[in-house]
Amino acid sequence: MSQVPTSNDSAETPTENSSVPNASAQVSNPTRTIEQICSYGDNISAQGAGPGAGGVYVGISESEIIVQQENTYFDGDITGTIERFVMFNQKIIPVEIAVYLKPMIAAAAADGVQLIVTSGFRTMAEQQRLKEEDPHNAATPGKSPHQRGWAVDLSTRGGGRYAWLVKNAYRFGFVRTVIWERWHWEYRGTWPGQAKPEWASSQYRWSQASMFSFVKRYHRCGIPAQNGGKKEMRGNVKWGENLGDKHPDTVLNGFCNSWVGPDGNILPDYFDQTDPGWDQRGPATLADAGSTDASSRTDIRIFRQDDDESGNSAAPDESVFPYLR
Repeated sequence: MSQVPTSNDSAETPTENSSVPNASAQVSNPTRTIEQICSYGDNISAQGAGPGAGGVYVGISESEIIVQQENTYFDGDITGTIERFVMFNQKIIPVEIAVYLKPMIAAAAADGVQLIVTSGFRTMAEQQRLKEEDPHNAATPGKSPHQRGWAVDLSTRGGGRYAWLVKNAYRFGFVRTVIWERWHWEYRGTWPGQAKPEWASSQYRWSQASMFSFVKRYHRCGIPAQNGGKKEMRGNVKWGENLGDKHPDTVLNGFCNSWVGPDGNILPDYFDQTDPGWDQRGPATLADAGSTDASSRTDIRIFRQDDDESGNSAAPDESVFPYLR
């Protein structure tokens, strides 16, 4: 039976019949079966939506704004127009979303985590180019979530990025919506500080959401009967940084719970054990973003794609495939 080893190999191995891994077992019982990590049985139907997405608004200075008129799309049809964007790592983000993304990036930086945007809003021309480059994975032009206005891809490789996002992104209004893409996040928060834009209407399938509204807490990628969706995690994005070929992603060929991190922990369960109440802290505040004044903007740094925390070149791993979906 496949197992995920950790430092204490003398611990008792959990039984194969356990359908849901106990959060405490992830800390006190270091040898866990792949079945326990990735199979959840009847508990799938009983799980909740998790904490609601929040949002904290930080103003954007005029010097940061790029004026560029672009149409938004849903199901191939034009739904609106965006005229003001902010650049993050050479990717454009609508101002209406940037005001929430910017404080999240700042809060992560305060925790020593560098968030890197690998894809933001996509023009029709960009989506057409991506579709031509990868017709199997890229969405049909006019139908990508990145053309609706509220989607952003964030690097999840290394630097504690994925664990930080899982633990904190919902407080800033961002939740995962694509089960086989750990890097794809969408703003589904409360729109503090501004009116909701017309292109984020319910008729275009925008809705306020909770952390597990789209990607359920307990699931297996690629297995519809287990609430896993239609695709497995692809080979080039499977974890393996710390556990290598013993990681559940690899052992199960991508049909794993996508909340599993590079160390093999199911992160929400792990946080339940190590930081109780992590999912009950409510929306983020300006203090979380390093600012106590809504007009304060210059203290929030936006990392460039070619910068790491020390200013050295460090291109994100996902930069080679930011176009998926």
